Amino acid sequence: MMNMRILRSAVLWSSLFLLAACTKSEFLPDPEGSQVPFQPEATQTVEELLAASPAKLYYNAWQKSNIKTILKARSSKLVYTVFAPNDAAMQAAGLTASAIAQMPVAELDSLMMFYTTIGLVTQTELKQRTDNFVVKTLLQRPGLYLPYFENTGTGVNQYDLYFYKNYVGIKGESILINGKNSGKLNYVPAVNGGLYILEKAIEKPSKTILEALTEDGRFTMFLESQRLADESYIEAMINDMEPLFGYRPEPEEVLPYISNRKLYTVGWGINAPTYSGYIGPNITISTLFAPTDEAFKKAGFQTVADIMRFNERSAGTIHFDDSSFSGVGGYPMDTVYNFHRDWGRMFQPMTSGGDKAYANTTVFYGNVLQAGLNGYMVNVGGNPPSNFAYKMPLEFSSANNSIQMKVKGSEYPAAVVTETDINTLNGPIHVVDRLLFPKGFKLN
Repeated sequence: MMNMRILRSAVLWSSLFLLAACTKSEFLPDPEGSQVPFQPEATQTVEELLAASPAKLYYNAWQKSNIKTILKARSSKLVYTVFAPNDAAMQAAGLTASAIAQMPVAELDSLMMFYTTIGLVTQTELKQRTDNFVVKTLLQRPGLYLPYFENTGTGVNQYDLYFYKNYVGIKGESILINGKNSGKLNYVPAVNGGLYILEKAIEKPSKTILEALTEDGRFTMFLESQRLADESYIEAMINDMEPLFGYRPEPEEVLPYISNRKLYTVGWGINAPTYSGYIGPNITISTLFAPTDEAFKKAGFQTVADIMRFNERSAGTIHFDDSSFSGVGGYPMDTVYNFHRDWGRMFQPMTSGGDKAYANTTVFYGNVLQAGLNGYMVNVGGNPPSNFAYKMPLEFSSANNSIQMKVKGSEYPAAVVTETDINTLNGPIHVVDRLLFPKGFKLN
């Protein structure tokens, strides 16, 4: 009987994992040098198609670069797909014939690798999906390391190298890349892969989330209130730790004891090495719903000082627990911000032993922010049984051609996504016009 219960639990868990995997927006490319699936209409190679295409500027850059050598070094029978901007798109991006002629070969190599992926990405595959197809480019960002998923790094089961990825989907007759309309779908199969001709160049992210938010100027209350809350929390820890430690610790000494608190910079930038020579995960990728200053004012917070006064109602609960040697407690707005930046995972269920289901992929561009996400498993897999999986706590809907969202069950008005797909190294930022208050949250 016990074995049957274990078996039923294992089957249920496996089914749940497979459900999440079907919607998970990740893929592994075909093995290099694998046979191309039969495409009866294909008669030319990718390069031959490029040479005859309206992407003459791109082909010019292709010829001047080392991309052919780079591809051949991987396999003489490599299958690959190129997303090539047409001439108008290249010129709009500043990549004119004279600019290409003056570009160093290394820059041209990077440009070509950013638009090239190993394996097939056919229009049939794209049209069959409701989510985005994740295209892993050939271009790596040196010095950045992701949490282990594909094991593309040298540290076995420790980290992946950071390769730029583009999220590709179809809407009507248009191709969308990273949520942006890149023009009419124009795909030609090749005997060794395929070619897409784009009407807009793909924007390569260069800023972190923190840099993008800071430079934008619309999110000062969101940023500053979190910075001050973290400072206040650390100060409370220092005050409690001083009599226990016999000296007043520096803020940096406090950090190992408050790892349960998600500091406002975590996940929004590039983490500093934990020690000299450390190589390991230093960046994460997810989705952020960033509330504007106006969103705070709609909720009754006119200034950052108003937010900090509101947080003071729970200041007495924040302390350093000398039995667990860790920080305890939090501020009311921590709850709200957690739904904006981490899918409300602070409410993720855990076993009596503290185990939680693993984080699933949560990179969603604007074209997939829809009701279909409402059943998505934000966390699934790992040691806990299936009932500890964590389903999407946010509810997405559409009205008046706008995306709306709220915390499930909340009695507060839904937020409207006023801008989508601000692309960063840490993933997309979507701008919202209201705060995401959970059910029962008290503002007064």
